[in-house]
Order: sequence, then structure tokens, then C-alpha cells
Amino acid sequence: MNFQNCAMVWRFVSLRRLLRCTLALALLSIAIGGAGEVVYAEERTTAPSPYTSGALASGSTLSLLPITANLPRPVEKPPLPFSAPLVGPLIKRAPMSDIEKRTTAFLPTDEFLARLTPIEMPDEDRWIRVDLSEQVTIVYENGKAIRGFVISSGLPRTPTVTGEFRIRMKVRSQTMSGGSGASYYYLPNVQWVQYFYGEYAFHGTYWHSDFGRPKSRGCINMTNADAKWLFDWAGPVWDGKTTWFRSTPDNPGTLVIVHE
Repeated sequence: MNFQNCAMVWRFVSLRRLLRCTLALALLSIAIGGAGEVVYAEERTTAPSPYTSGALASGSTLSLLPITANLPRPVEKPPLPFSAPLVGPLIKRAPMSDIEKRTTAFLPTDEFLARLTPIEMPDEDRWIRVDLSEQVTIVYENGKAIRGFVISSGLPRTPTVTGEFRIRMKVRSQTMSGGSGASYYYLPNVQWVQYFYGEYAFHGTYWHSDFGRPKSRGCINMTNADAKWLFDWAGPVWDGKTTWFRSTPDNPGTLVIVHE
């Protein structure tokens, strides 16, 4: 091999070494940069957020997208501190897997009632009380609490309206839909609906069994059996056939008081 051929071989070997070194440096740079991004991503997921702090952070399905509805919603509220409601004796036991028979009904005891937020008792023969802090609905008749239900009220982004109202319309069953994008919902055959203010209503619920904590877009979620009991008990008295049955002065709606 002459000198010229040796020089060409040497250049070829040097070029290969240079390419190997360049490739190794590039891979090392990517590895370092990728590791840095992973750490940064972990830091971002653990950063404080108003939607990941509080009692609803664990397993919460609270949507971060805007909720659209025909009725203006109240100002967003922080999550209620959740604790399983301590209620009196259950009226009826049924498997929660049985949609039509499941119930959360209980007999309100004096001890239980003493834990509720104090309010001024109305001068009404029949009225309904919704305590959002305890996530319960209490039914009163002739000055005595005769029945209670564990319910699910509105989420912090779509809270249940508070105040004094009367049931203004009853619907045996209907389709409920609304929202947009990831917040869109379509719920056919929602049963035993009783509207007490705007789009706010008591109604049966078949899409979850997580009663005792806020879950709804503002309505009062109850089991189908519990919603039917309240539908039959409360005024206006339904005629059994009219789809959109409204209250009248001769057939008034039952008073509803919703409070924190």
C-alpha cells in the first residue's frame, strides 16, 4: 500500500470516529433534556390548584370546562367538607344495584336534627328542607320531621340555589340534556321531576349511587324510589296524566327551603 492509499484510509477512519462521537453527544443531550422535562412535568402535576385541593380532590370528576345552561348559575363555591351523613334508622333496605328499589330514606331522630344548621321553622303544614352541608332532605308534616333522604346536590362549579321556594311544576319523566364539549350530558328517562326554581328540581337518579356528596349540576339527586315518594307526597297533587303539571292557587306547591 502506498502513502496516498494510507492517507485515504486514515481519513475514512477519522471520519467514522467523528460521526460516532457526534451521534453519542446528540443522544446524551436528548437524554438529559428528556429527563429535565419529566421532572418539570411531575412538578407541574403536583402544583397547587383550586380544583385539586379540598374534599373533592380524590377521584373528583369535576369538569374544568365552562358549563352552559339556560339559567344563570350562582357564583362558584368551594367544595363542601364531605363526611358520610350520620342518619337515623333506615326506613327500607334494598341493594343499591337495584335501580328502582334502592333508597336512602331514614327516620330523622332528635339527635340528628340537632346537628342541622339552625333555621327559622315556617308556619306550614307540609314543607321540605334541604341541608346542603349535611347533604340531606328532610320532610316535615304538622311540625314533625317524618322522613329524611340522603341526596346529592350541585358541585362547586354548579351549586344548588339557596332560599325559599315552592314546587311549581311536576313531570313524570323527561330527557335532560345540556352543556357543551366535555361538559355535554344527555340523560333520557329522568323520573319523578319536581321543579322548585328555574331549572332546579328534585328528581330520580340512575347514573350514580354516590349519594351523600355533591354530584349534580344544581338539581337535587335522589334515588328513583325516594324521588317517587316525594313526588307523591308533595304538592301540587298530580292528576296522573298531564305531562307538564303546574301548581295553581287551588293546588299549590309545597314550600321548599334550601340552606347551607
